[in-house]
Amino acid sequence: MCPWCWIGKKKLEAGIKQLEGKFQFRVRWLPYLLRPQIPPEGLPIPPGYRNPARLAQMIQAGEEVGIKFSFSNTSFPNTLKAHALLELADSKDDGAKQNDVAERLFKAYFTDGKMLTEEDVVQVGQEAGFDPEEVRSFITDQEKLDAILQSALERSSKGVEGVPFFYFNGQRMFSGAQNEDVFTRMLTIAAERFPVAQLSKA
Repeated sequence: MCPWCWIGKKKLEAGIKQLEGKFQFRVRWLPYLLRPQIPPEGLPIPPGYRNPARLAQMIQAGEEVGIKFSFSNTSFPNTLKAHALLELADSKDDGAKQNDVAERLFKAYFTDGKMLTEEDVVQVGQEAGFDPEEVRSFITDQEKLDAILQSALERSSKGVEGVPFFYFNGQRMFSGAQNEDVFTRMLTIAAERFPVAQLSKA
């Protein structure tokens, strides 16, 4: 539900593109909940929350990286099932489709105005190439949802206070939707100082 996460994703991808041919990359999304107490049906956005100046800033920042924010939603969504879809994508083909799923979830909420309900998440999963019944089974499995919630809460307890927050090669690097050159520089530093033998989930 964080617009800066989508902007940060685009800037990360731009930084990666600058380094194509020099390094190998795999982007992996981990669960984090800005508002873990939101009920399943969502929470109405309070009057005055969307400051016009702040909205204009986000819309402009989005346009600069090819994002169209509509901000047509009237409620904050409960994103636990969306995170579950990301977990499912991570478990398939070494997470090859996970970053695409993240892009589709962002667009569904911020551009298309969907509330990321169970049906919305199943549709996103199907559009990304997953079997809809497998998606539904996974995102409604209470044991899996509890594990995802616990993982998100643990991340908060370990000092992640906001998103986007980036780890490169397993190392905490920085937070925020930084400029493309920051990503390029820090990706290079991570590759040189914290090399990994091969791409993996480690």
